[in-house]
Amino acid sequence: MTSMQAVSGAGRSGGVLVLDALDNIVPYIVGEEEKVQREVAKIFGTFAGGAIAPAPIAVSCTCTRANVLEGHTETAFVDLAKPASVEEVISAMRAYAPRELEGLPTAPKAGLIHVHDDPFRPQVRLDRDRGAGMVTSVGRVRKDTVFSSGVKYVLVSHNTKMGAAKGAVLVAELLKTQGLLKN
Repeated sequence: MTSMQAVSGAGRSGGVLVLDALDNIVPYIVGEEEKVQREVAKIFGTFAGGAIAPAPIAVSCTCTRANVLEGHTETAFVDLAKPASVEEVISAMRAYAPRELEGLPTAPKAGLIHVHDDPFRPQVRLDRDRGAGMVTSVGRVRKDTVFSSGVKYVLVSHNTKMGAAKGAVLVAELLKTQGLLKN
């Protein structure tokens, strides 16, 4: 995976200044590649005994800072556990709508992933605010010839909405419906 992360992802302290990113892509974000590897393993891990057991997933990534105010773009290369056609991958992405999120105020109404057929999409300015910033836009889904069961695609996600504040609110709404929050 390669990420081209918005300057707003740097926060207010210590990150890349907007002027440093002007007409530029900064090729390194301190600690971000290790964080991505840890977080992916946790997301796909299992919860048991009050702790998360990370999934045994290998992640190779490069994280860069790009001249974009909000919205992260990623190019992903995935080796699937079993062969699937591009059409099956697209169908699975379009169908992904966790039942647990149905009816939650912050959840997008039309699913979490929007797949574009246009090879020039997704684009940050055009797609970061889809579903009020809570939908990930995917495009250019195609076969990857390096992996035996590989696919590759481009995605855009809003880093300060789904990736931060509104995403945290959505998690809190889910925890409340599951009775996991104290009043």
